[in-house]
Amino acid sequence: MEVREKVSNEDLQAYLKTLVEKSKVAQKQFERDYTKQRPIDEVVRAIGKAVCDNGKTLGEEAFAETGMGNVESKIAKLTNVALLQWVQMRGKNSVEYEDCPGEPGVKYLPKPMGVIGAVMPSTNPIATIIGNAMMALKCRNSIIILPHPASVKVSMKTVDIMRAALEEIGAPADLVQCIDGEYASIEATMQTLSMCDCNVATGGAAMVKSVYSVGKPAFGVGQGNCQEIIDRGMTDEEYERLVKLAIMNRTVDNGVPCGGEQTAHVPEELLDKYLGFMQKNGCFLVDNDDDIAKLRDAIFPGGGTSINRKVVGKQPHEVGVMAGIEVPEDTKILLVKNQAWGTRDVLCREILFPIIRYTTYQKFEDAVDRAIENLEVEGKGHSSCIWSHDQEHIEYTAKRIPVGRFHINQPTAGYNNGVSKTITIGCGTWGGGFPSENLQYYHLMNKTRVSVELKNPKPWWNEGWDSFEPFDMGN
Repeated sequence: MEVREKVSNEDLQAYLKTLVEKSKVAQKQFERDYTKQRPIDEVVRAIGKAVCDNGKTLGEEAFAETGMGNVESKIAKLTNVALLQWVQMRGKNSVEYEDCPGEPGVKYLPKPMGVIGAVMPSTNPIATIIGNAMMALKCRNSIIILPHPASVKVSMKTVDIMRAALEEIGAPADLVQCIDGEYASIEATMQTLSMCDCNVATGGAAMVKSVYSVGKPAFGVGQGNCQEIIDRGMTDEEYERLVKLAIMNRTVDNGVPCGGEQTAHVPEELLDKYLGFMQKNGCFLVDNDDDIAKLRDAIFPGGGTSINRKVVGKQPHEVGVMAGIEVPEDTKILLVKNQAWGTRDVLCREILFPIIRYTTYQKFEDAVDRAIENLEVEGKGHSSCIWSHDQEHIEYTAKRIPVGRFHINQPTAGYNNGVSKTITIGCGTWGGGFPSENLQYYHLMNKTRVSVELKNPKPWWNEGWDSFEPFDMGN
């Protein structure tokens, strides 16, 4: 979206300068006045609860504005993100002295980073806004929401709700701001990022890369393209369970979330069983070469690698209409034959609507190689899973697969595990960013280490290189 003609460059510059300046003033006031944990947590709780209380309206407006996903999933994501962030943050230290493990006589004091710039995706605006805002304010930062032009109205409304909640408890409303729809553009986003102290980028690879290019510290989210490896040796009940969980995971918000299964790697002799369970549970099989070609052209028009935004977040039968394939309206997922991997077929890339490609293997090692090859093209650093009882196979895959989250006997987004919850999934240097773990509030803080002189410390240099048994080098 280009800057509208009625907004001159001078007006844009003045607007953005004022926006950032107000954010800095609010952040300094927050840092100065809030020196105890409970008042800080009250601020975090206030914005989280306010957005949850308005979840139904926000979910409906997000769907109406973007046309992606579905209302129920947007409400559920928003509620889950806000509540999970609150449960993880409440009572956790972000302001008081704390001991430094392994560093005797050293304590650290958490300090804010300053103004956080947060770039929002159109696919998941409201949940990403509240997730990032709660993390930022937990560490006494301020945050400026940089909305995608396709979801600017609901983004502004979400921020207005948070600002009202802050005012109600006497906190500075300017701790949370949003670029107004009149000014929202790529140019405005990039200029704002250059004035912030640290940035968080949630969206496609090109957008994340551009955020890093402004020269400020940044946390980026890499693309998904999650790989599901299905091993031999499970019961029929276990195979059907993995199918049901994959379908549940992949249909959330009509396949928009980046943590859904993209390619399933299935043992050749178990393919009929896999297809049977998938079709029994609402999947529509596309295994005809002509139909696959139609689908490929509808998703990636003109033989390119850029996804057709018209298919993003749409239901399978809607995509079927676009492709000229008759797909029943009650279809949950398109199940597509794709005996290819890596660069051999553009369908091996991330696709953001309910679709799962399947490929078969004979040797287990081949399945792992092909999953890695797909990830190397797109999705490296994100998430994958394995369904297996073979510990050697599990260990083999875990050591080789280049992802930040590897789930055992769970869907690719995880299921009932202890991994810290987030709306911002870091993919590390694999994905061209930082960190490789789920972004948490403590990533958005600086730390001052406060040390005292040790009494009679043991000189570490006396131990030298003989302080451990040397490795057996085979001599």
